[in-house]
Amino acid sequence: MRAIRVILPAAVVGVVMLGAASQAIAQEKMTLEEWQAALDDCNRREAAAQTRINELDQQIAELRSQIDDLDSQISGVRRDISGLNQQVSSTQSELNQVKSDVESLRYPDTYTVIKGDCLWKIAEKDYIYNDPSRWPHIYEANKDKIKDPNLIYPRQVFKIIRP
Repeated sequence: MRAIRVILPAAVVGVVMLGAASQAIAQEKMTLEEWQAALDDCNRREAAAQTRINELDQQIAELRSQIDDLDSQISGVRRDISGLNQQVSSTQSELNQVKSDVESLRYPDTYTVIKGDCLWKIAEKDYIYNDPSRWPHIYEANKDKIKDPNLIYPRQVFKIIRP
């Protein structure tokens, strides 16, 4: 940036001087007053260029300040997003737990036999398998409690295996 501040005015002065010199060469001879007028014109142009450079430097400084403010705001928004992501993750975990709890209430892991039950009727219940032909699943999961699949007794508690 400092290099631009040094080089730009020098370049402007050089271009202005070159323009004045080319005018002088074209006219061949200049009087002292003409040289002084050309030099004054160059100095005026240099001052105008320097004023414009200063204005642009001020605009650059203001824009950098705005960029710094925006970077700060972006950092704050990123922190907020990170916090929200953590909340979403936590809420998702809680939701999964609630779903699991609902599933375990809707589809229990055990069944207590009541009078008149048989494995076929138990498997047929909508909250067990909703399919009577799946009674062997109950039998296989409870072989330690069921000696004969045709003989089950009230108050026996059977494990229900979910596929």
